[in-house]
Amino acid sequence: MFFKKNIIIVKYFSIKLLKFILSTWLILIGIISVIDFSDLYSKARDKENIGIGNLIIITMENLPARADELLLYAVLFGSVFCFLELRKSQEFISLGLNGFSIWQSFTTIVLVPVFLGIMSIFFLNPITAITQKIYEVHNEQIFKSGKKLLTISTDGLWLRDKSNIGTILIQGKYLDTNLGKIKRPIFFLQISSEELGTRIDADWAQLTDGEWILENAKINGQNFNANKTINIKSNLIINDLILNSSKPNSLSIFELFSFIKTLDKTGIPSIRHRIYLHNILSKPLAFIGITALAAALIFGWFSRTPPTKMTIYALSGGFFYFFIQRLFTALGTSEQMPVIVSGWLPSIILFGTGLFFLALNEEI
Repeated sequence: MFFKKNIIIVKYFSIKLLKFILSTWLILIGIISVIDFSDLYSKARDKENIGIGNLIIITMENLPARADELLLYAVLFGSVFCFLELRKSQEFISLGLNGFSIWQSFTTIVLVPVFLGIMSIFFLNPITAITQKIYEVHNEQIFKSGKKLLTISTDGLWLRDKSNIGTILIQGKYLDTNLGKIKRPIFFLQISSEELGTRIDADWAQLTDGEWILENAKINGQNFNANKTINIKSNLIINDLILNSSKPNSLSIFELFSFIKTLDKTGIPSIRHRIYLHNILSKPLAFIGITALAAALIFGWFSRTPPTKMTIYALSGGFFYFFIQRLFTALGTSEQMPVIVSGWLPSIILFGTGLFFLALNEEI
């Protein structure tokens, strides 16, 4: 009812705020992209056959991930710049003079952070997932960083190891990361990058003291010996088994649910992926909170603060939120805090703080 009655006002202020946020977003993306390119160029100076074109391509492939990370800060700074402009023109203040309550005035712009939050979840996140997969492969090919140790697929886990008998690929159904044991492992001796040789099946394989101990082992379908036990040297330690190649940001929100189930099924810890999922889902809440906080400060207690100081305050607030989010993520990852709490609490704090300061202002 409110939006229908005040559609022109809502449209005017929403478009104005959206323009400031998008402009700020593009500027931030441009700055970070230049920094990323400079860093890649520094890494590539001592390497041969790496042209500027390859570095530009890698930088472009990483753009969606950077854009996703910077969107919240674009909302923060874009809101600050927009509200400073509206304070100067007194357009937003005039809403209060025409009978709008503080909440009605904020409602005229709240659609913008909600829209950007939903866009981040259902549009930007899937694009980021696709480009990050390409980025990781391209980055490894160019900088020769080596293949990932452990990968997860729907049919289980795949592990790469080196032994006295050569390179080994290990496929298993379940991994006990505490004991270093793999259930129903299949060891493939890799003859070349495209050819696998000897196959060893076992009931269990346990990593201990620099070697794999295979229980009830069979080589190419035949029992190995009466004890049915094989010891194979390994370059791995137990801590290596908790690593996997699928970083959370290389998976879209649609893939995360099934991937988390796969991790749980194979015994790999899924805490990082769960926290990342909740961080994504809580973005609209954070965007609303940071917009409300900017509005409350600029039109309320800090209404006479010079623009330069207000920008510094916004920058400080952005770093504080970044610190809080990383702190709660670390607490969640170390299992000192429930996953849902660590994923949602930073956004809830930001949302609550914004609405609290907004409520303290009797009029805008």
